[in-house]
Amino acid sequence: MNTTHATQVHQGTTLRVGEWFLAIFGGIAAFLGGFVLLASDTSTVSIGLGGDWSWTVAELGDGWGYGLLAGGVVALVAAWALLRYDKREGYPHETSPTGTFIGHATAFVLVNALLWAQDLALGDGLNYAYWVTIAWGVGLLAHAYATFAQRSHSPPTG
Repeated sequence: MNTTHATQVHQGTTLRVGEWFLAIFGGIAAFLGGFVLLASDTSTVSIGLGGDWSWTVAELGDGWGYGLLAGGVVALVAAWALLRYDKREGYPHETSPTGTFIGHATAFVLVNALLWAQDLALGDGLNYAYWVTIAWGVGLLAHAYATFAQRSHSPPTG
């Protein structure tokens, strides 16, 4: 079974969708982090979707600003490195199913560790990190099943 990265090949060029998404996400996060840090404590500027889903900048702690800024900068640097140092020659790499699962599990552990640390550091107890862990954990279990159940049920070759 061939698995490929989330790239699309169109007329000889490779569109690196994941890398550009990471760059855009990082830029937005860095901008919002800087905005939260630079806004005054008495600012009445709102961030959010409106109603109960919006907050004034004064209500957000500096931890949110530093977290968004640092996360955004890390995402921008990672996207830049992926775009700059990618050695693909116009086609997606073929990787083993085990290799993609290991990458998925590594990302799961790192991202969830940061989310849990941030959630606990805010001092309000657990607010949201477990929802991400549960949903992503279900996806990771499905990925593990697809990776390892396939191997155990496939007929031997040779």
